[in-house]
Amino acid sequence: MANYKILVVDDEEDLCEILKFNLEVEGYDVDTANSAEEALQMNLTDYNLLLLDVMMGEMNGFKMASLLRKNEKLKHIPIIFLTAKDTEDDKLMGFNIGADDYITKPFSATYLQARVENLLMQRKKLQSFYRDSLMHINISTGQEEVPVATDMPSAEEDVSETPPTTLEMSPNDRKFMDKLVELMEQNMDNGELVVDDLVRELAVSRSVFFKKLKTLTGLAPIEFIKEMRIKRATQLIETGEF
Repeated sequence: MANYKILVVDDEEDLCEILKFNLEVEGYDVDTANSAEEALQMNLTDYNLLLLDVMMGEMNGFKMASLLRKNEKLKHIPIIFLTAKDTEDDKLMGFNIGADDYITKPFSATYLQARVENLLMQRKKLQSFYRDSLMHINISTGQEEVPVATDMPSAEEDVSETPPTTLEMSPNDRKFMDKLVELMEQNMDNGELVVDDLVRELAVSRSVFFKKLKTLTGLAPIEFIKEMRIKRATQLIETGEF
């Protein structure tokens, strides 16, 4: 799992080192922090996944996660809670805060590795789905034709351990991508279009724009612009008019 960077936040130093060792064996790049306060001093935008203990010092994992979900630069980072608090109310609280998974202690290294890999692969699948949906633009109307996801959990599947995975964007992400696609439509034949033009129109910082686009589509800004133009060229050629 090269290129994935994980931060483990737990006040038990020995456990941090054990988790670090087991995840690095699987090819992840892993850092550790022994408190939420220490973790918040780090450059969290570098990480693809956070493993948070719930029961820590002055600031527990729930509080840290709440702060992250309110931060525009950090809200996209997947979070897995690691905790001995295993009641249904505890799990619901974790998911309501914005957890992507909730693992109760004790757990095996193999089990954790499987859950981590599954979450990261789901994120990769979502990026692919988002890219496909954004490229399905009707030539005559300029509107998107969003494909239907075919691999969402059925009603019969057991989702007691994790929340159901739905391949859909949040309202804020949808608004962001709709505006970005609209700008690309308006500038499709503008050979002088640069990333800073999009950043200015979307009224966000360059770093936020890059992180948000990379998280949603897996593409860097320049790659996204090229992908949109290639897809549009393909669509135009397929009409037989060009």
